[in-house]
Amino acid sequence: MDYWEKANHSWSTDSLRYINTSTKKERELFYYIQEIGYFKASKPYFTERENLPSYLIKFTLSGKGELFYQGKRTIIEAGDVFFIDCKEYQHYKTISHEPWEMDWIHIYGSNSRAFYEEFIKNGSNTFRTTQKGLVQNPIHLIIQDLLMLQQEPNAKTAFQSSIFIHQLLNELLLQKYRQDFSSTDIPDYVLAMRALIDDEFRQPITLERLEETFHRNKYQLVKAFSKYIGAPPIDYQISKRISYAKDLLRYSKMSIKEISMAIGIDNTAYFSRLFKSKVGLSPSDYRQTENGR
Repeated sequence: MDYWEKANHSWSTDSLRYINTSTKKERELFYYIQEIGYFKASKPYFTERENLPSYLIKFTLSGKGELFYQGKRTIIEAGDVFFIDCKEYQHYKTISHEPWEMDWIHIYGSNSRAFYEEFIKNGSNTFRTTQKGLVQNPIHLIIQDLLMLQQEPNAKTAFQSSIFIHQLLNELLLQKYRQDFSSTDIPDYVLAMRALIDDEFRQPITLERLEETFHRNKYQLVKAFSKYIGAPPIDYQISKRISYAKDLLRYSKMSIKEISMAIGIDNTAYFSRLFKSKVGLSPSDYRQTENGR
């Protein structure tokens, strides 16, 4: 199907909008901006479109909008972010008496699709940031930096914009999945769990053992460890084992069986299957590839 769009451009005179035309090099190398802006959009502002090769991110500062996307109608309020694939049908509009104030950016290129799919893995294209002070939110600040770059573009602008877009995409995931924490926020028992696994990753470690050691429900332990460390405890242990196995494959003359035993896996065939599932190569192929470099 062909791209089509209907819209009403009822935005204020102090609103900003930049439309970019990317070069072939930019499309091949970078995340790049197609359009970007800051709007105070009053009724009857709306956009309705489909089949546009673009990803749209909107961050609401004040007022209210309504998004209809993938058959779902969502009210968008201050602090809300949505991230949509504009190839799919979408309709969004102002519904508040005051203007819908928003930052917005159309992006494409590089790993945009992968970030989009990670963003929607919980089934939602929207989220509300928990950070206070919307004008100090990193999402707003990054888009403001991108807007400033467009005012007087030069030979570095595409490079700088790509860096900021990557930072923006990371920030969306950090805030949506509540990973925008500092190291001081990590509970002591999570740090202690990580230290135990780091020290004893070659030994059998079960959730039941962690539950008994840290006096917390194993499901709570898995949830907290996953949030703050980035993977469940057992997956973290497996990663430690695989990393150690890679080191031994590169820098020792131990056999595959000896390495399997050294990392705490008695079944060599299972170790080989596990290693290939994590690395993409069998242990012997990995050793040959690394030693041939």
